[in-house]
Amino acid sequence: MIRYPLHNDIASCDGAVRCRNKSSPKSTKIRALAIPSVGSLALKRCRKVTRSRKILRTGPTVTMSTPYILLFGDQTETNFNVRVLFEYSKQSDRLRSYIQRSQESARRAFENAAVPDVKKYAFDSYLGLEERVLAQKVPDVVLRTLLLCFTQLGHLIMRLEKDERVRALWSKQKLLIVASCAGQIPAALAAATQSLDELADAAPDIVATSVRAGLDVDRRTSEYSDDRSESWATAVGVSLEEAQGVVATFNQSKDLSAAKGLYCGATSAWATTIIGPPRLLRELFDSTPFGKARVTPLPINATFHALHAERPDIETIIGKAPKLDKLNLKRGTFLSSESGAIFPPQTARKLLGEALLNMLNRMTDNEKVFGEVRNLTGDQEVCIFPIVAEKVAARLIKVLGEDKAHME
Repeated sequence: MIRYPLHNDIASCDGAVRCRNKSSPKSTKIRALAIPSVGSLALKRCRKVTRSRKILRTGPTVTMSTPYILLFGDQTETNFNVRVLFEYSKQSDRLRSYIQRSQESARRAFENAAVPDVKKYAFDSYLGLEERVLAQKVPDVVLRTLLLCFTQLGHLIMRLEKDERVRALWSKQKLLIVASCAGQIPAALAAATQSLDELADAAPDIVATSVRAGLDVDRRTSEYSDDRSESWATAVGVSLEEAQGVVATFNQSKDLSAAKGLYCGATSAWATTIIGPPRLLRELFDSTPFGKARVTPLPINATFHALHAERPDIETIIGKAPKLDKLNLKRGTFLSSESGAIFPPQTARKLLGEALLNMLNRMTDNEKVFGEVRNLTGDQEVCIFPIVAEKVAARLIKVLGEDKAHME
């Protein structure tokens, strides 16, 4: 059983609850609320836990006998499986309605956007959109963001309909929700809903939000006037501190401000992602400042996690969407991709705003996120339910250990 105490909270900059890393004597008693543990049906589906211990953290109170993670992937994911959704929709009125309404919602979002050449975003079907995105070496950031959001919400609806155990854990808010980058957008809705009807009803509004978020980052990136057919993000196998030092020196040597030069947008225990115009990335890495460290260009052509950019107009990106004001994150455990901290109770609109800021304007720190998952799960074995998240799941399992985590 994991208990989360109700004191010593520190508010982080993203509105989540950051935990104090203090060790407590075993004899110390900490007041905590408890939610009944999941039933035997859920326990039988995961391999036997060989060891367990109590982990004391601050934030919303959650009790789980076996940790279950609902995991949403990021812009590096490529296995969208749109055809699987269309096949299942033949027997699911809810999913079929979601597909139809989300395509109409995306169409309206594009039509109402004040962008030139909006026709280039037109598509007849999400099946065709998937083919188009996968055919591009570096896919259009707007269409890729849309496709990721649509498929994650679609696969979530399908999983919840087909899997009674996952639906029960989710509806009772006994899942730990983890998401990276653009995956935070659909994850926010998953965290703020407790019924399938609520989820499916609000999902098209989230799809429209993903369109506007993609257009926002696309517009910001276009201001650099550089090649959009190449990668704008390169992962290098060094620490954040080392990467930041090299980037700062490079920007200074080129007399580039933080807003116009390169920057570190994401980090993990084994790599840091440097983001910026391709010509600057080439110049930096041609000088081999990181020695023999592994360098991997990513299929991303936009300036996500732009810490030094102006704050995006979150209210406009979300739009009216009155349904979001009636939905709330209550007792769920949803981690911020910036800090790894647990979001406190709030409306779905506010939570979606935080998710958008994490995607557009804040660094993703998977070392903190995965570290927090490890802290919360302790020595227990973890069951991961991936929602278009194969690549992120592989990285999480690497941190937790293959003998401590598996996907279902």
